[in-house]
Formats: sequence, C-alpha cells, structure tokens
Amino acid sequence: MRNILEMARFELAAALRTKRALAIAVVYLVTSLFGMSSAITALGKMEDQLSDILQVERVEGKSGVVSAALWKSKPFQSLARGVVGDSLVYDDIVGKHPAELIYAWIVFMAVPFLSVLVACRRVADDVKSGAAKYALMRVSRLEWSLGKYVGQATLVLAGLLVGAFGAWAVAMFKLAGADVASMLPAMLAWSLKAWFLSLAWLGVALGISHSFSTGTKAQTVSMFALVAFSIAPYVVKLYADTAIGEKLQVLQRLFPSAIEDALWRSSLAPVAAGSVWLALLGLMWLSLGYLTFARRDVR
Repeated sequence: MRNILEMARFELAAALRTKRALAIAVVYLVTSLFGMSSAITALGKMEDQLSDILQVERVEGKSGVVSAALWKSKPFQSLARGVVGDSLVYDDIVGKHPAELIYAWIVFMAVPFLSVLVACRRVADDVKSGAAKYALMRVSRLEWSLGKYVGQATLVLAGLLVGAFGAWAVAMFKLAGADVASMLPAMLAWSLKAWFLSLAWLGVALGISHSFSTGTKAQTVSMFALVAFSIAPYVVKLYADTAIGEKLQVLQRLFPSAIEDALWRSSLAPVAAGSVWLALLGLMWLSLGYLTFARRDVR
C-alpha cells in the first residue's frame, strides 16, 4: 500500500510539474461553466414564453423563478415522471431546484468522456517513453498500475470539485431566488457521485492503455470503447423481452452507464451500493488490462 500511494504521489507530482493537473482542472471548470451557462440561458428563453401562461412575475436579468413554479405543477410532474422512467429516481429528484438537476445532468454526461480522455494515454505513453522501466525497478508492476489508477482518480476528483464551484458561481450570477446560495453542498455531492462513476471509466481507459505501446492507439481504442460501453446497456434493454435479451441482462451491469441511475437516488443504500459497484467495475477493467501488461516486455 505504501508503494501504491508513493506511485500515486509521483503521478500527481508529474502532473503538477508538466501543468497537466492545471489543464485537467481547467477542462472540468470550462465544461461546468459553459454547460451551466448554456442551460440557464436556455432556461431563461423558456421562461420568457411561460411566464405569461403561469402568471409568475420574472426577475429582470435572472432566471429560475418560473422554472421552480413549473417544476411544482402537477401536469409537468406527470410529464417528468414519464421522461425519467424510474419511479424511484423520480421520487428522489422531485422538488429539487432545477439548477441542481441541470448541474447533475451536465456532470454525469461529461464525466465518461473526460475521464477516458484524461487516462487513456497514461500507461502507453510511459511505456513508449521508457519512463515505466525506471519506475518498475523500484516497485512491482501491480503497484505501479494501481498507483497510476489512484493518481488519475485524485486528479479527476480535484477537477470535479473545481467544476462544482464554477457551476455554483454561474448559478449565483444568473439565477434568482435566495435558495441558490445554498446549492453549493448539493453540487459538491453530485460531483462526488460523478467521481464514483469516473472510477469505472478510468478503469476502462487505463485497462486499455495497458495493452498498447503508443498513446494514439490506446486513445483510439478507448474512444471506441466509450461509445460501445455507453450504448450496450440500452441495446440490452431494447431486447429485454426476447430470449437472448433475458440471458444478456446479467452482462448489463458490467458497463458503467448501466449503474448510473443508482447515483441519482437520494437514499444512502442505493447510492452506496452503486458507488461500490462502480469502483469494483473500475478495478475489474483495470485488472483485465493488467493481465496483458504483466506479460509484456516494457524495456
């Protein structure tokens, strides 16, 4: 464990030295700022059309009042229940501020792509440059691989937290209502949930990176895997009523996107179960890549 943490510290130090850590934080911040600002702008345009119908007074230059009133209306709640699909998820999100749910949607949409982008070249690039062979003189291959995983997970967590503060600042600036100021803890909580989702995708990307000697090949395969792994659970659901679909149901939980619904819950039990499962998925996909790496010549 000491060697794993030392490798993770070395990974973080290298990211800080090469300004890669700063780049990751900036990417997460810009994604949160742009996504939140665009969503609130669209929200404001929608409110312009709905304010007269709902007879709700708007705050000049601010959004959010009409949306909060709309979210509380029975017809809209019925429509939202049908869109969400999972009644348990709907029961947990109903009543939450629209901006909070907007941020949750943004971060869950962005995390798979950003996590894969952050990690997909790390092992392959180190093998190609020769950096791996020097590290492997002091630690075992397993310790080196797990250290890489822990280091990348720490970088992603920092990026997500920075993004949460940025999204909250945008909400404070562009939204009306005294309750906006109190949304920061909720946004940080959504970022933490998204971090557990990122653990699974980091495992996928690093596992693939263990099997290639060039970063370009690892990145290409990782992007194909991102698309395939995101679509696979929905394809299984599509054929759920068929004989082969029933047999494939067990495979559905091997893909990170199939577990995402658990993170939308508010109760501790489903969130904890989903988070642990995602962490285990990350380690599983990482291990599959490590099996190839353990037999490779990295000199």
